[in-house]
Parts: sequence; structure tokens; C-alpha cells
Amino acid sequence: MTDTTKPEPRRGADIEIIDRSSGDQVLIPSAVRINGVTVPVPSGTSIKVSDITDDDAVTVTVTMFARRITIHHEDA
Repeated sequence: MTDTTKPEPRRGADIEIIDRSSGDQVLIPSAVRINGVTVPVPSGTSIKVSDITDDDAVTVTVTMFARRITIHHEDA
């Protein structure tokens, strides 16, 4: 019998860049959350957000500390 379930549609991650300082006119990221989970980011790390346009998806580049990295194939 063939599996006829459709794969879930792809969707982007929820990224929160949080500034916890007070009164500064410049945004200084002090916390980053991905899908609601705070991830440790090295101090002095630059966070790059692509231009926001009507034509392209927004991309975010961030350097973070990884606890574990797993790269593997998963059966669909």
C-alpha cells in the first residue's frame, strides 16, 4: 500500500532579535529566539537581515553556539 499523506508545507522560522538595553537609539541584540527558543549567541556577533521587499523572502544570518549538530537522511 502506498503512503498518500502529503508532506507538510514548508514554512519559515520565527526569529526574534531582542534588545534588552534601555534608552539607546541603536539596536543592540542581547538575545535571539528561534521558534520561541532562546539560542546562545557569541558577544560581538553580527546579525544580518536581508532587505525586506515585496519580491523576495527575508533571510537572516546569525552565528550561534551549537550544543549538537546532526546531519542525516530521514525517510519521508
